[in-house]
Amino acid sequence: MRALPRCTWLLLLCCASAGAVGWERVVAGVDYRHLERDGLVAHVVRIDLRLPSLEVVATGAAERGLTVSDFARGRDAVVAINGDYFDTSLNPFGLAMGDGVVWWQAAEGVRRQEVLGVGPGRARIFPRAEPLREPKRWMTGAVAGWPLVVEDCAPVARLPGSAHFTLAPHPRTAVGLSRDRRTLLLFVADGRREGVPGLTLPELAALMVEAGACTALNLDGGGSSALWLRDRIVNQPSDGFERKVANHLGVVEARRKR
Repeated sequence: MRALPRCTWLLLLCCASAGAVGWERVVAGVDYRHLERDGLVAHVVRIDLRLPSLEVVATGAAERGLTVSDFARGRDAVVAINGDYFDTSLNPFGLAMGDGVVWWQAAEGVRRQEVLGVGPGRARIFPRAEPLREPKRWMTGAVAGWPLVVEDCAPVARLPGSAHFTLAPHPRTAVGLSRDRRTLLLFVADGRREGVPGLTLPELAALMVEAGACTALNLDGGGSSALWLRDRIVNQPSDGFERKVANHLGVVEARRKR
């Protein structure tokens, strides 16, 4: 782990979490922060789930395989990110739900994933240790990911995965929830370019804790990592262009819903 940059990042985020300094208001209840220090280029969005004017939405069956931009434009979303890992047919690895309908469930034998469930004013991350057999009544959408990187407000000590996946730097996408589950955090880090390698999973976990996450889940990263804000992608996808991805997560304003 690169000690000096990591300390700089943690100090930066610690200060940010203490107040509004450095955060930019996007719309009521949605704030954005751009982080750029010592090899780190990342983007954090925090969403106040208590506001009835906001709705967190996930991909519906007809939207599978869109880029983040196309999903966001179709939903008129204020912010959107990529979701789960997927196969060559753009099928997600875990549970996928949108508009109140489950449209994909992993086949038996596929690695069980954690699941982020969203609904009106609510969100929850369900760990693998507590399998989500079927959606909760309040859920209207779900996106799966792996692994859980923050639990009980602390980085997960023993993260799974190969050394290349877990301990090597890559572009990353993650979601997190505050202790009271009233704040949703969306995080995207750039990587795989000169001077900006990306993050290891331990580094991602540390940053998510300092951003205020008590629970955080790693989503698909690498060339899939993309974050839409207002009207454009604000990060630099490592392929040089946006990938089509299986599913997405977005935030819309109630008055702008289509």
